[in-house]
Amino acid sequence: MKFKYFTFILALVSAVSTAQITDYDYERSIENVSEPWHSITIPNDVFGKLNPSLSDIRIYGVNQTNDTIEVPYLLKIQKAEYEKQQHSFEIINSSKNNQGYFYTIKLNKDSVLENILLNFDNSNFDWKVNLEGSNDQTEWFTLLEDYRILDIKNDATDYRFTQLAFSPSNFTYYRVLIKSKSQPYLKGVEVSNQKRVEAKYNRYKIKSKTVTDDKNSKSTIIDVELNQTVPVNYLKIDVAANYDYYRRYRIEYLSDSIKTEKGWSYNYRTLATGYLSSLEKSALEFDAIAQKFKVSIYNADNQPLDMNSLVIKGYQHELIARFTEEADYKLVYGNQSAYRPNYDITNFKNNIPQDLEYLKLGKEEKIEKNEEKGIAALFENEIWLWAIMAIIILLLGGFTYKMLQNSES
Repeated sequence: MKFKYFTFILALVSAVSTAQITDYDYERSIENVSEPWHSITIPNDVFGKLNPSLSDIRIYGVNQTNDTIEVPYLLKIQKAEYEKQQHSFEIINSSKNNQGYFYTIKLNKDSVLENILLNFDNSNFDWKVNLEGSNDQTEWFTLLEDYRILDIKNDATDYRFTQLAFSPSNFTYYRVLIKSKSQPYLKGVEVSNQKRVEAKYNRYKIKSKTVTDDKNSKSTIIDVELNQTVPVNYLKIDVAANYDYYRRYRIEYLSDSIKTEKGWSYNYRTLATGYLSSLEKSALEFDAIAQKFKVSIYNADNQPLDMNSLVIKGYQHELIARFTEEADYKLVYGNQSAYRPNYDITNFKNNIPQDLEYLKLGKEEKIEKNEEKGIAALFENEIWLWAIMAIIILLLGGFTYKMLQNSES
């Protein structure tokens, strides 16, 4: 009887340990592994075969003794990284003349600036601003002229733009002129600059694009389809307008489609909402993995905006992997029930070398399945793994208790 219990436990452990390569649908060979650490760029045509959480990526190797090795990796998404540096200052002068209201800012130490954020108690304003810099308050240099800031708040809109963005400058004094007839109530100022590492993008070709002006909803609808399912994080609309505008927008992606008696029914999910404005860059940022998108621009009673072009890009996705021995390595993927792996290297990111050699991947191949695939996939599910571990612990506990009873007797 004891032998049967232990045989059962060993069978469970064996089933879990062999639930590896054959549980996935696709594989690509990894070429020229020569260092302990390497980078692998995930090809665009892989994303359409991954589950939404990207948790079904594995790197396996088979060594000379025919043992299977699982290679730990970090998924690195090459998005922009910002380090905002705020600087201490004081407002040393507030005055008024026929031009408007002046505020002079003095930095407490030598610093390079590129942003000044003005925070007002006022609402529903539209002002022009001049910004100057000086080191002695005698000679002033123009940084911005007739720069527009505004606040719009009503039942349909809640929009504010009061950030002064200019080329990096190094002055002791900054003077802001707000060209307003009414008193601005300046309640706060933030001066800063940003160190940034630019994002690495893949630019995608657009398979089809249609622009429709819906008179019923007073909206412009842009339907976009890409060549394949890919990560999309950046959408830039080139608006052909020589006048000021701000319009509310919504970005959606096609989540699924159902065929009915009347044809196909398409379900879209909202990704992002905001305002498209002539004051700010028309680049919209969000996170999605999809192929079809819909952008709705609400025109209200204004004429529709003319669209010159559309640019769609997505962050590059990389795997930072650690190899410990010689083996025949493969990248495998395509398993909707796979759980996200938990590797030790996530706790030691600072120890990973900075400059890594990129590895090339072979062509995609379909993984042949064996008859035990269905059983193995069952154990790939995290819930089943915990259930199996609980059974093993209970059985071992029962054995231990019986052995103690036998020894006492």
